[in-house]
Amino acid sequence: MAKKSNYPIPKPSLDHLKRLTDDTGIFQHAKFTIPLRSEGYTTDDNARALIAAAKYYSLYKEPEALKLLDKYLAFVLHAFNENGSVKNLMNFERLWPPAEAAHDAFGRVIWALGTLIADRPAEFYVQIAKERIDTAMSLIEKQYTRGIASSIIGLAGYLKKFPEADDAKSCMENGANLIISKFEKNMQPDWIWFEDILTYDISMLPYALFTAGVSLKEKRYIKFAEKICDFVISQTYRDDHYSFIGCNGWFPRGGTKAKYDQQPIEAMGTILMLDAAYKATKENRYLTMRQKAFNWFMGENDLGIALYDSNTKGCSDGLGAQGVSLNQGAESTISFLIGLLTICSNRLS
Repeated sequence: MAKKSNYPIPKPSLDHLKRLTDDTGIFQHAKFTIPLRSEGYTTDDNARALIAAAKYYSLYKEPEALKLLDKYLAFVLHAFNENGSVKNLMNFERLWPPAEAAHDAFGRVIWALGTLIADRPAEFYVQIAKERIDTAMSLIEKQYTRGIASSIIGLAGYLKKFPEADDAKSCMENGANLIISKFEKNMQPDWIWFEDILTYDISMLPYALFTAGVSLKEKRYIKFAEKICDFVISQTYRDDHYSFIGCNGWFPRGGTKAKYDQQPIEAMGTILMLDAAYKATKENRYLTMRQKAFNWFMGENDLGIALYDSNTKGCSDGLGAQGVSLNQGAESTISFLIGLLTICSNRLS
């Protein structure tokens, strides 16, 4: 059982983000803290990094954040195909593979561009992001479920600036209805999920429905999101701390939940889900659980070991049976930073 205590909230830092970033974008992986050039870059990570940089600049107006933001935005824009879809993998020579496996990068790109519109460090960013979302909007409903969820969050940012955009509202509504229909076809009283296994990034789906409910003033989405949110908590919170579903086997319905490796993206998603849950319902229990999710990074987890490194300002890639990973790659560090910025933004508001 993890040691329980109060954990300090560190000051958000761009140090490790800068260490992982070159003129092209953020590297996907690291060996310890050193970027692995052989592993190249992904649109996924650069979209997440764009979200982190935009949120950081919105809170602190730090010029270094804006420099990073421009690099990540340039990468994301370069990833677009003519039809509005996006490529994901790029090698160190800045070449895209001729073919790649299915991925969720499209949804994260829409999320990132919507965040840029909502936070808008300067008005010209709004026009850049709007143009790309407008081009790609017709593809949102064709994405996998998680891609639709991420896109809904991006559309909410779009609608903060353009509240009368009926096409964006319709797209968000259709996306939310698609997610709910997938749940309704599969869920049972003891299994509030859209498929027969719990895998990665599970909190994004209720997060998207809470977001759609608030944005569209649709209580049905909020009620449905709350049901899924509570189920996710019931499967990931044990003995007064979070124990996220491990990637080494995941959690099939009727089977055994994998304990390791637990990944930072799950903690980030949980923080965002619970932040949205509180804003949609005003229930204080979600604030308590949001803080608990952040504490997972700081050591309130199954092993009682911090994943956040106060020396490098980076984050370990995962929590395994033998301890934390010594590597601090892009996804983990960005996940920590977005989670931390979410906590800090509420303290400053």
